[in-house]
Amino acid sequence: MRSKIRWFAAVVSLAAIGAGLSAQPAPAALDWDKINQEAVEKLTEYLRMDTSNPPGNEARGAAWLAKMFRAEGIPYDMAQSAPGRANIVARLKGSGAGPALILLSHIDVVPVNREFWRVDPFAGAIRDGYIWGRGAVDMKDTGIAELMAFLLLHRSGTPLRRDVIFLATADEEAGGDFGAGWVAKNRPQWFAGAGFLLNEGAQARADAAGKPIDFGVGVTEKTPAWVKLTAAGPAGHGSVPRPSSAVNRLVAALERLRVYEPPVEVTPPIERALASQAPYASEPWRSRLSDIREYAKKPEARAELTKAPGLLALLTNTISITRLEGSKSINVIPPVATAWLDCRLLPGWTAERWVQQVRRIVEDDSIRVEVVLKFPPTESPVPSPLYNAIAQAVAQMYPGAGVTQSVSTGFTDSHFFRERGITSYGFIAFALRDADSSRAHGTDERIPVKAFTDGMRLMWEVVYNFCRKQ
Repeated sequence: MRSKIRWFAAVVSLAAIGAGLSAQPAPAALDWDKINQEAVEKLTEYLRMDTSNPPGNEARGAAWLAKMFRAEGIPYDMAQSAPGRANIVARLKGSGAGPALILLSHIDVVPVNREFWRVDPFAGAIRDGYIWGRGAVDMKDTGIAELMAFLLLHRSGTPLRRDVIFLATADEEAGGDFGAGWVAKNRPQWFAGAGFLLNEGAQARADAAGKPIDFGVGVTEKTPAWVKLTAAGPAGHGSVPRPSSAVNRLVAALERLRVYEPPVEVTPPIERALASQAPYASEPWRSRLSDIREYAKKPEARAELTKAPGLLALLTNTISITRLEGSKSINVIPPVATAWLDCRLLPGWTAERWVQQVRRIVEDDSIRVEVVLKFPPTESPVPSPLYNAIAQAVAQMYPGAGVTQSVSTGFTDSHFFRERGITSYGFIAFALRDADSSRAHGTDERIPVKAFTDGMRLMWEVVYNFCRKQ
């Protein structure tokens, strides 16, 4: 779900890459023109499957992936967490010299408003140098890049020092309870022996000409505290207003939440990221990001940060009012009114602490405040052998491009695996211009064909160098 997210990243010196990952060329037999064509065809096929969540119907995508594995002679397992909500796994065996690598992606996508699209969002169209469709950026593109790397390891007979696990899951867009969360709880054997994971949860940035600037490695994320507010009041006929109605109480509470300005808070993971991002920024942001803690103390900082909402979201807890429900009839004052808030919390905050803050802002003890989704903050260490492999591959393919740490304003399925001690990184191999990356979850979602094929090649290099026998 890299979409709804603006990523701010931080360059990490390539000189810090240690460690024993000597560069080796990929198998000579690989025909990249043919592989690129196959990857584009696979992505367009995948995009044609409507796996909008709700309802999900991820079984469509899982069945298609199963067909790929059967054609390649690769064993796989598939399980449904609920009717139509399928998850699938396949594993390539290595020598066991290192812990396994999971290539994780989610099959579901967010819904579309078809009337606003220039193309059919589930046609998998190729037009104007782009591959169009819901999921082209979030995250069927990464799913196919991971699939191609997985298949190429198998086809090339590359000797592996570690198992490689391809895992595609349901329900990420709604929290993962039917997908990665279900797998983590009910199918631990699927990822037994894993020590590393690649998933969404970062951004690779390109300049206006499409040249890569930096590739993010997502090491942590803000955590969700999705909150439901319920107000109660006297019901009646709409022709006789009731000042203390449930709707009026709720609207007053929401207005207080709408105008509330959470204080700027600089947390260590985000401070590290922004300080190292500074070399990629132009002034005055280069100086500001290099010491964000000092900058945040300035009286004018808050007003200036509002002009960079993605950055402000990394420095504050956030509240988005996303759903409202009241009467089903225009002439009925309902006894109950509800609202849902998408809140994202900074490192160090818990949902329980946040609920107390919401109650203080609302200033109405009669309104019930419930948390409908939460999980604890998690973070993966850097550097690590996988981080080094990413940096090595980027340096080989794009000399001069940065390798960055990033912190996501949203969340991904990575937390289910970080909670189990698996080093999990967000890594998006496609360097995109802002105008392209910002279309995730939006209208006319699309990815440049060249950015996709280049990114697919980069994903292969990362996986190959990390997993081959040394």
